[in-house]
Amino acid sequence: MTTHEPIIAMSKRLLIVLLLLPAFQVLYAQKTDLQRLEDLKLRIKQATYYDSSTVFTLGNQCIRLAKKLHKENEIGYVYQYYGSFNYYANNLNQAKKYYSKSISIGEKTKDYKLINSTMIRLNFLTLDQDALKAEDGFRKLLQEAQKRNYIENQLEIYNGFGIMYETRLMYDKATESYLKGLRISEKYDKKFATGYLLNNLALLKLKAKKYEEAKKDLERALVLSTETNESRLRLNVLNNLGLVTHEIKDYKGSVIHYKQTVSEAKKIGFPAGILAAYINLSSSYLDNKQLTEASKSSDSALAIVQTYRDPLFLINAYIMRGMVSTEQKDFATAKRCIDSVQLFLKSYNDPNFRKELIALQSKLASAQGNFRLAYDLEREYSSLSDSIREVSNENEQTRLQTIYGKERLENALTDSKQRNKILRTRSELKSANYRFIFLVVLSVFLLVIAAIYIYNVRKSRQIKSIFSQKLIEQIDEERSRISKDLHDDIGQSLAVVKSKLNLFVTGKITQLDGVDTEIGDILEQTRVLSHQLHPTALEKIGLERALNSIIEKTQSGTDMLCHFDFDLGGKDLGLETSSQIYRIIQECISNTIKHAHASALKVSIIRNNDELVIQYRDNGIGISDAQDKLGLGLLTIHERTAIIGGRLEMKTGTNKGIFLTITI
Repeated sequence: MTTHEPIIAMSKRLLIVLLLLPAFQVLYAQKTDLQRLEDLKLRIKQATYYDSSTVFTLGNQCIRLAKKLHKENEIGYVYQYYGSFNYYANNLNQAKKYYSKSISIGEKTKDYKLINSTMIRLNFLTLDQDALKAEDGFRKLLQEAQKRNYIENQLEIYNGFGIMYETRLMYDKATESYLKGLRISEKYDKKFATGYLLNNLALLKLKAKKYEEAKKDLERALVLSTETNESRLRLNVLNNLGLVTHEIKDYKGSVIHYKQTVSEAKKIGFPAGILAAYINLSSSYLDNKQLTEASKSSDSALAIVQTYRDPLFLINAYIMRGMVSTEQKDFATAKRCIDSVQLFLKSYNDPNFRKELIALQSKLASAQGNFRLAYDLEREYSSLSDSIREVSNENEQTRLQTIYGKERLENALTDSKQRNKILRTRSELKSANYRFIFLVVLSVFLLVIAAIYIYNVRKSRQIKSIFSQKLIEQIDEERSRISKDLHDDIGQSLAVVKSKLNLFVTGKITQLDGVDTEIGDILEQTRVLSHQLHPTALEKIGLERALNSIIEKTQSGTDMLCHFDFDLGGKDLGLETSSQIYRIIQECISNTIKHAHASALKVSIIRNNDELVIQYRDNGIGISDAQDKLGLGLLTIHERTAIIGGRLEMKTGTNKGIFLTITI
């Protein structure tokens, strides 16, 4: 080696690195953009659907990045988020428009999972109008999701079935639907879906007053929501834990859960959640006789509701503040709260709120010592309660659950879809990593391919060498056999004839009795030997009659039952092909007679459209796995098949006979 060779080798390596560097840079940039896209979607997920500025700002960033990455289907998911935002804001027509855009992009990009997912959300719009039509829609969507194995979509649909049956008061079917989804989510370790399904099951158990079971489900859902960092699910679970602990009169526990609910709602910027949490927290403080804290919580709710201006929250906040003021003996504030509620009920006349107002008025009258008025109000309250067919629990502490109902259900669906898309993006990130690794190991892969190729070439040469060696041995054996046949049979017969002729010439015998017969036998022996060396019958009588001849001889000369089918469809094979087929069948029959111990064999040569199919089978002992399946006879058959351009298949086994198929 010269002193320059190491320098040259190093230069080559440096050149390779420089050539691959742009590819590495492109892959790294793509990986960074994919990660950014995932982060943006996570931020949209955490953004409140009442904060339109955040949702649409982040959505537009996602759209620009998706276009840069040529992932148009991601734009479809952004439009799906926009549709969900408008659904929560009760802008149903606008929600439908965005959902339609999402579906159009899914059809264009052939993202059928996106189409199925968006159709699920459209079906929830249908559920608000026609439950039976929504049920049919969910069934069709489920069939599609099962057909294409969209696990996350299936879970959303089972959750949708549960919600639909709840609205129709079919609680047994609702429970069954949630449990079906739960089994699938646990099987595939879908923690987020498991969490929201457990949450919804717990709400059904809460209605059935199975408080301990509901609490266990919610505690498990809380762990899962924390593990998956799903803030909206965690918010709902904490609120529902507050409801359950309040029902079992664990007021300290409910205070803890509602305080956590307030904190979680503030973290995600959810005004409705903050309001509901403060009202529920105030109720728990009130029942726990912590009047100062109850007053602070109700005042916080009133402060927020003044800007939020939702009539449902306004009425509830004033009723709660009135209850607290009554307990504090602040009758003037309680009276102002009652007046405010009466004012709102003029434009929002809901019997449930009117019932709560009557309860507040009765409590105030009792606290002021006006027991007659309190008694009359209690009777009015009982009469109104009897006239209302309650769907949810009649307990006062669950009156706000209906407020969370729609938010809880649709958030579960949306969060499930967002999580599904995040997982999909992570999968794409993994794919980018795999492509990066592929470039590194490409040279190793090529070396492996080269090694396999060299091995196969050597193996092929080895097989050909073995075949040539065995072929030479067979040629030698065949020459030895011909020599013996000539010497022992034809040679001896000619010697006898010659002896007789000599005796006749010398006059020792006067007649040549039997000489003509002996000469005929010699001719027959010569003909048989010649036929074994070359089947001249093929040229004279053709392949069919030649094969039929040896098969008839086989049947007459052995105990085997032989069957022969032949149909070339009127086409000629040519002498070379016919000769090879004849030798192949001859070799097969010879092997059967010598080794198979068979009682029957069948030969079939049939033309099927443009293919000639040759089949040979016997019912002998076959060839076991331990035996050599590349003996000279089979090697010869392989070679002859290759000569005529055929494909050979062989099926055999111990005591299974042999079944050869050659297709030309």
